[in-house]
Amino acid sequence: MSPAQVFKVYIWLVDTIASGHLSKDDIDRRWAHSSINEYGEPFFPIRKFHRYKEDILLLFGISIKCNRKKNYYYIEGEDNAQNWGDMRRYIVSTFTFKATIDEAEGMEDCLLFEPVPAGTQYLSTLVRAIRSRKQLLITYHSFDRDTDTDMFFSPYCLRVFKQRWYVVGESSAHPGETRIYALDRVVGVHMLDSDYRIPQGFSPRSFFADYYGVFRNAEPCLLRIEVTPRAAMFLRTLPLHHSQRELTAEQAEPWRIVKDDVLFEYFIAPTFDFIQQLRTFGSELRVLAPISLANTMQAEAIEVVRRYNMTAEH
Repeated sequence: MSPAQVFKVYIWLVDTIASGHLSKDDIDRRWAHSSINEYGEPFFPIRKFHRYKEDILLLFGISIKCNRKKNYYYIEGEDNAQNWGDMRRYIVSTFTFKATIDEAEGMEDCLLFEPVPAGTQYLSTLVRAIRSRKQLLITYHSFDRDTDTDMFFSPYCLRVFKQRWYVVGESSAHPGETRIYALDRVVGVHMLDSDYRIPQGFSPRSFFADYYGVFRNAEPCLLRIEVTPRAAMFLRTLPLHHSQRELTAEQAEPWRIVKDDVLFEYFIAPTFDFIQQLRTFGSELRVLAPISLANTMQAEAIEVVRRYNMTAEH
């Protein structure tokens, strides 16, 4: 089996076991019908199974364990948010996606994808720089300028948000400040020999804790919204922020405007990208607090109506 095929089997194993608690017999049945089982094996050979489990742990830090009392395999820590980091969740999610693509070979017309922004070719260089604490020379093309800008950059961490990659750190253009740059606007990266230090106490998780995405143009505050029951179902299944809290009927009563609507509270900065996300709910969402944001949303809604009235007149 070629290295590329072995890697596909690694991905298949992680994806299969991540889908639920499975016995070895369950895994064997799925393997027998898998499109990447190129030799048509009726079961997954036990010695190869254990060897691949060890390889997956060594390569990706993903530990496949066996509950011997109940006779099933599972991925260790996946159900425990404290022990299972976002990076491993991202890896498993990526494996799941890759396994789906492998199984769907020949079905390209049935799978539609969003375009991936540029800049990901610099990810490996950025990771190496962060690991070795080496400065970078970055050529950046901002939307606000017509020309490229060269700057020395000390990268602290990487963040992915809505399929775009961003790098956080200090640049020579803004010394002493922690700035965020989008990789799809980077046109060149060179790693230098000069070292740098991350500021004492800097934590990537804390840096973004009270923010929705990558913008930091507002201060965190208590934010309260009222949504229709239909919109509430979306928010329950995919919360906008880790601070999201649904109010009980009794808690919501003092602020409720529409009888059947649902209230949510957040402690978050009402930044540009978060406000954009609120707008996607249209008339199914109303901002109740802070009142300044409610007034802004109302003024924008009035402006939208005015523009559509102009369209109707023409």
